[in-house]
Amino acid sequence: MGILNQWKKMPGADKKLHPFDKLYGLVTLGIIESFGRGFNLLGKVIPAANRKWEPGERLQVLFLAYSGARNTGAEVRVAECIDQVNQVLGEENVDINMTTLNLEEAQEYFKNNKVNLKFMSSVFFGDVFKLALKNHMIVLVEGSCWKENFASALLHYFLYGSGLAARLGKPCFFYAVDAGDMSRFNNFLSWYLSKDAHLITRTVDAKKVLDKIDLPGATVRVDTAWTLRAESLDWGAKLLKERGWDGKKPLIGMAMQNYFWWPVIPDVARFAKSLVTGDKKNQYKMIYFYDYDEQDEKLYQKFSELVARSLDWAADTYQAQIVLVGMEAVDENACRDVVKMMKNKAILISCNEFVGVQIASFLRNLNLLITTRYHAMVLSMPGTIPFVGLSRDERIRGVMQEIKLFEKYYLDYQDADLENRLRGMVSAIMDSPEEQQRIKKVIRENLPYYFAQMGMLGLDIRNIVSESFPGFPLKKLDENKLENLIPHVPPDLAGDAQKKFLELRKSSGKLGG
Repeated sequence: MGILNQWKKMPGADKKLHPFDKLYGLVTLGIIESFGRGFNLLGKVIPAANRKWEPGERLQVLFLAYSGARNTGAEVRVAECIDQVNQVLGEENVDINMTTLNLEEAQEYFKNNKVNLKFMSSVFFGDVFKLALKNHMIVLVEGSCWKENFASALLHYFLYGSGLAARLGKPCFFYAVDAGDMSRFNNFLSWYLSKDAHLITRTVDAKKVLDKIDLPGATVRVDTAWTLRAESLDWGAKLLKERGWDGKKPLIGMAMQNYFWWPVIPDVARFAKSLVTGDKKNQYKMIYFYDYDEQDEKLYQKFSELVARSLDWAADTYQAQIVLVGMEAVDENACRDVVKMMKNKAILISCNEFVGVQIASFLRNLNLLITTRYHAMVLSMPGTIPFVGLSRDERIRGVMQEIKLFEKYYLDYQDADLENRLRGMVSAIMDSPEEQQRIKKVIRENLPYYFAQMGMLGLDIRNIVSESFPGFPLKKLDENKLENLIPHVPPDLAGDAQKKFLELRKSSGKLGG
């Protein structure tokens, strides 16, 4: 009766879910409840069947990531997670084992990080189960965690990890992630399979979503990509000049994507048909397909044409060099489509060619960024780059509300007067050096908070591990010093970030002696 009442309480009752997504969720739940519980019992008789940490062992931590897909945001935030965990727990005490969909791509991205990469099939059930048995702790490190707008299967992958952790008797935490609007079915699964984990969100809005689905008490921190150490500005400027920038024109960037691709759905019947017919149209990978029909194609064409016209207008009006930035592999095609539609020559920067620290340098060379991508905004902000958020969900909106730029510079991509409003926002910034400086000042004043919250996140990790594994040799460090808890803080922010960190520690009641 309790479960039935919980189902009735869940929001999202009117939101439809594709039948294959429901099937995938049920398979996820079924494996967790049967094999998860079964191996937990087996592990009590044969400890090697379900490894538990013993004093003297290195802690084996499984990172469940969305890695290897050339998604700049996903890769850079998890790189910072890797470095932070190694830093606050001690490299000598921990082994981080991370899932990836593509070993070759991941090896390029994480060649400077201390991590063991583990290949995982996109049909993840078997691979993740084996890894869960071998590790002592499971950590969910992808930012878009409790969300279904990209793919319910991605949500089920993360819930599979947290659910297995609970059934196998292993600690689990969500590493500063987001939550969004979901169907009742996925809200229920999220509650049922996440309620035993440590919940850490990267926004207040995400916490509010969890509160509504009866997952109260989440800790609010920030996204982990803030501490990324970018390539120098000179490095990015040099590459932009090699690609056609004269070094004088203002740079206006656009982080472009095709909003209409999503979601991706598992469709076994369509996959079987493709094996017979060879028709792989809109196939993402294996059994997964983009939910993309003729109407979506028309909407995308209209949106792309609007973006191209707006960028041509900006180039002509401000004698600007336009830079198209593809933050995820699939974004490159969208960027190329816009470049072809423009009459002005634009520079294309793609994550298929450059890694995150390089893309951050390009972004911080801009005079103005128009972004559909959350992490383009995050990676640009340490360079105090004025930006317009052109978005569809809570991630960009949340940060812009925090820093009080939402009312003037946030725009929904489905706005009825999108083109005129976008031009108005661009004009408000480009026509006024005073407004540019005001925005830069606003960003600069807020940056210490994000770095300080990263320090608090480092403390959270230490606390979770020490509570979950009594006897674990926690690395000795001065917890009042921010630099001991985060991978990087820019020198010009160090003093203000340290001050803000101590303020947060004091307000939380955790200020050390």
